[in-house]
Amino acid sequence: MKLEMSLPERPGWIFVIPGFDFVALLLALVMLSGVVAQESYVEIKLPPSEYRGIRLGDKKPVIIMLKSTSKGPTYYMSGVKVAAEDLETTIQQAAQERETRQVAIEIDRDASMSERFVLINILTKLDFKILEGYRRDEAPKEGP
Repeated sequence: MKLEMSLPERPGWIFVIPGFDFVALLLALVMLSGVVAQESYVEIKLPPSEYRGIRLGDKKPVIIMLKSTSKGPTYYMSGVKVAAEDLETTIQQAAQERETRQVAIEIDRDASMSERFVLINILTKLDFKILEGYRRDEAPKEGP
């Protein structure tokens, strides 16, 4: 006994369905790649704030670090320890070398307010513009 189909063999357009899937996939890839290519960055300009620092640009201020120790305040310039008696002359020499009237101060977290004010008074007396940086956890290491 031979099996026979009740419907005539006409597959119709069923063989085109994978072609529609392929075209839809190509269309989706083209559309998504266009979105990615056109993505750009947006510049945000924030208003001035007393809590945000200013950019120094090409200015090179003299940087002084104040570290509080058990023996009293210790001052560092460019990683080198400076005696409190020589601080004024050292700052003036460094400012003349850099041709600037700005001094950036970095104050250790353990330093007291009175130690900070002593440093600020020295710089004010010398007529420098003071840029207060950030508080550091530890002083630079001395020597090799």
